[in-house]
Amino acid sequence: MKKLSLSILASLVALSVSACDLDDSKAQTADTATANNTAEKTAPAKKEASDLTFNDKVAVSMGYFYGQNIAKGLDDLNKEFSVSIDKNLIAKSFNEAINGKEPALSEEDMQATMQEFDQIIRKKAEEKRVAEDEKNLKAGQEFLEKNKANEGVVVTDSGLQYKIITKGTGATPTVNDTIRVTYRGTTIDGNVFDESKQPVEFKLSQVVKGWIEAFQLFPVGTKATLYIPANLAYGDHSPSPAIPNNAVLIFDVELLDIVSPENKEAK
Repeated sequence: MKKLSLSILASLVALSVSACDLDDSKAQTADTATANNTAEKTAPAKKEASDLTFNDKVAVSMGYFYGQNIAKGLDDLNKEFSVSIDKNLIAKSFNEAINGKEPALSEEDMQATMQEFDQIIRKKAEEKRVAEDEKNLKAGQEFLEKNKANEGVVVTDSGLQYKIITKGTGATPTVNDTIRVTYRGTTIDGNVFDESKQPVEFKLSQVVKGWIEAFQLFPVGTKATLYIPANLAYGDHSPSPAIPNNAVLIFDVELLDIVSPENKEAK
């Protein structure tokens, strides 16, 4: 599962801070604006875009972007956790705050409420993460169980699976070597999460366990497909939203060379 940013919480905090920081001289109320318009007897009840001053445009933009950001956060909450928050109450409370009116709750009550809300959402997010991790692990195990029966697939004692496409004739790297490779990585549903646009070099001891094991089996010049179980890849600590936790990783690789320190210095 992608990491949840809890944007609604950030939005509400930012909104509260910004509202408190507004200068009364810059925050003209609707009542004051109406009074000025009545005195001048020139402005219509609703301004057209062409009638807006620069500061009016700033106000419209600020209000819209705040509202848009909060609306997205509310939609995320509802989509992710089926939590529904009343948008009209948010707008009412915002209007009260920006106009210096007393809110329906004390500040202490509001702070305590938001802290409790934060804990509730974090708990829901953790429960969802655990459920998705278990789902991914099961899907990966089922994939590997079926895949090992395919022609040409070799299964090692660790559970690593690989299939040689073209076997090379060069030297075989050790764990302390630096290798030059091309690769393309996908999940079991075919999503590409990474690929080399040109040959790249890796210290073999610094890559995932599945790579460490596999490349020590391949002579230079080998092309192969690796099927790496989650425990030999990133497990439940994915480094990227493109890679689900507990995902089986599939790599199409080609071992181009073993790069010695002398060769690297000579470049």
